[in-house]
Amino acid sequence: MSDILKVVKLVEDPFNGPYEGEDFYVDDDGIIQITDNNTKLAATITRKVNQSGKFKQKLVRIGQKGDCILLDFDHLTDIDPIHSENIGFDRKTLAEIKQDTQGLCYVYINGRRSNKVFKSLSVAKSFVKRTDKDLKQTADSLMNNNDDVDVYED
Repeated sequence: MSDILKVVKLVEDPFNGPYEGEDFYVDDDGIIQITDNNTKLAATITRKVNQSGKFKQKLVRIGQKGDCILLDFDHLTDIDPIHSENIGFDRKTLAEIKQDTQGLCYVYINGRRSNKVFKSLSVAKSFVKRTDKDLKQTADSLMNNNDDVDVYED
């Protein structure tokens, strides 16, 4: 039985899964499509599947088509990144860029996949650079705010 069929059985189970087939459907490619931009349903299905422990790969949001949220298993976790870089204030945050067979790029930060999908490697790299800059600015502002605090000792 394919993983998507297992997901459908898990979610449609009348005792453990509160959702019926009219809330979502599976297309010909095996992608779960959740109608009406129902983010709560998408999050609940994703959490239920990922916490079940029955699947090797995580169910993730892969995009949006019209008013449907698309969910599928993350098949890129096992492949090597095409670009990796340590980012942030202390350079301990690992940012990796992985590319699928259609040429789309995905950013993973400390092993967690970002929701954004990039059509080229250069755009994905600029996203990583912006994220690095944002992390550094946040750390700097936190450090500067701590300098303004007066500490009194008894």
